[in-house]
Amino acid sequence: MLKFSALDFSKFGIVLAVTFLAGCATQTQQLRMNESKEPFKNGDLQNTVAVIQSAFKDKNTLYYMEIGEVQRLQGPSQIPNSTQNLLAADQLVSRWELTTSDKLRRSFSGASSYVLSEGFSSEYDPKPYEVTLLSQTLALNHLSQGRWDDAMVEAKKMAQREKVIEELIQSKVAAVSKVEREQQANPNTQAATSRIENISGYPINLLDDEETRSLKNSYQNPAAYYLSGFVHESQGEASLAAPGYRLAIELRPQVNFFKTSIAKLDSNIANRSKKSFADTLIVIDTGYMPKIIPYQISQTFNIGGNSKLITLTFPVIEKSTERFRPSLIQLGDRVANPELVANIDAMARKNLRDDMPAYVLRASSRALVSLAAQFAADRAAQQAANQRNQNNQNNGTAALIGAIAGMITGYSLQAINVTDVRHWSTLPAQTYMARMGLPIGPTVLKYTLPSGVTASQTVNLVGGYNVVYIRMFRSRATILASNDPAALPPKVVTPTPIAGSPTAAPVEVSTAASSSIAQPAQPSGSAMDGLKKLWGSFQDSKPEESAPELPAPTATKTAVSTPAVAQPSTPTPAPASNPNTISAPASSDAPASVNIEGVKPYEPPNLLNSFQQLFN
Repeated sequence: MLKFSALDFSKFGIVLAVTFLAGCATQTQQLRMNESKEPFKNGDLQNTVAVIQSAFKDKNTLYYMEIGEVQRLQGPSQIPNSTQNLLAADQLVSRWELTTSDKLRRSFSGASSYVLSEGFSSEYDPKPYEVTLLSQTLALNHLSQGRWDDAMVEAKKMAQREKVIEELIQSKVAAVSKVEREQQANPNTQAATSRIENISGYPINLLDDEETRSLKNSYQNPAAYYLSGFVHESQGEASLAAPGYRLAIELRPQVNFFKTSIAKLDSNIANRSKKSFADTLIVIDTGYMPKIIPYQISQTFNIGGNSKLITLTFPVIEKSTERFRPSLIQLGDRVANPELVANIDAMARKNLRDDMPAYVLRASSRALVSLAAQFAADRAAQQAANQRNQNNQNNGTAALIGAIAGMITGYSLQAINVTDVRHWSTLPAQTYMARMGLPIGPTVLKYTLPSGVTASQTVNLVGGYNVVYIRMFRSRATILASNDPAALPPKVVTPTPIAGSPTAAPVEVSTAASSSIAQPAQPSGSAMDGLKKLWGSFQDSKPEESAPELPAPTATKTAVSTPAVAQPSTPTPAPASNPNTISAPASSDAPASVNIEGVKPYEPPNLLNSFQQLFN
């Protein structure tokens, strides 16, 4: 049986307090974000931004993704601020990749800490599908301001990151297996399990629908691959466009225009400078990511020969609601036929299903560790009390141990029973696409919303390649078009030099995102900080790891930095609709599409390892 001293119980009590505060903070944050669901579904983006800013005390990766996504949906005027925030998230993701990969490779103790520590930190581990969608969203932002070269950089980055993500997933699977073997070799935690089938009452059917089962993995996004191919094709990069199209076909073979695009790629690139029409990719995001919520299940564990019924908490993704397939997308007199190219809802379910072994192992291990501590505390308090009675003395140690044992009985299981349910909640549920050959110039876009209302907006299309992005809410939509002069940042203005005076330097007035990315603000001192410092005083000092040095982001065409997080402005009203339809001229230069008719370094915490050290 484990032996504890008064100091051991003091240390354990401090850890419980820190754990309880950290777990409550992460769950409270997501509960506040869930409150923004209804305003967001109604397209109330100003209110959604306010909720995000109030929910996050620490500006972590998730904050920058959430705020950046909502800002871009406010219209062209907010694209620079959106890009700035998304680039801040992107830089934190790069650092997370480096530190997490190092942690999983370094040693078993590092892997154990990573697997068992989830839910104890205000930092955020981005989910694999979120990393892919971050690159896709940044690319769409760049395209909306005519920066096709920058969009191509994001496409390349996405491909590189997928290799890292695959390696991290494999490392996590191996780490869970190692931790489970280690836990089962310990008499106090040998009942730990990683199988959700061993936990009765979990709604596994929410992770087992046909669409989720059909996915190869949770991070490869056909929409992102096709967008990558389209961007590379626009730049004449056939060798880079072809892999994007092929991967999109591999993941979504039922999409017709994917196959046509690869078949006509070479001819499209050969004739791209001769296009007499607007080769237009239409991207339509619909629906809303379902909430991920904590779900409590009672489970029986044996400790010290006694059965204990305790409550475990797991993340559960809610059933999908408000799915919408675009029923009318019309540009001029041409009607598009959008096809479902990515089911992000299913990707989120696949990711949660893949992560369930780690969640189950964490929950069962924490419960057993806490029960062992509680049982040992009760035994120690009883032994100290007996000794006090025998000696007829007032034993201060016995009183301290007894008090701490009562504290453990009171809330230790609540403190450890936390699960991280945070997620990028403003993402769409599905992405549809269509590719069309359209007349050059102002074109009336008509679309039917989920409410049944048909709305319209004029978009400007240029010769060559175009992207029109539509984000549908219940009764309104956000439209972003590439190459639209109204949305493009001001160009560089070179003043005319005056005779006899020094040559004036060109003045850059671009509103593109600054290359200087503001780092997340450091949280101010709090009760949790004090508890962490107190807990640190009981541990042996360890050398601090140096922060991974990252190269500065590639400079964009700007000379004036904008704040990392700017207050959102009132959305720009949509241009007046053109009541006249525009007929498409006949063209023999058809693009590749069947829709064309004749044309701070993150360091994972190790509190669970600290628990286990107390028992050694």
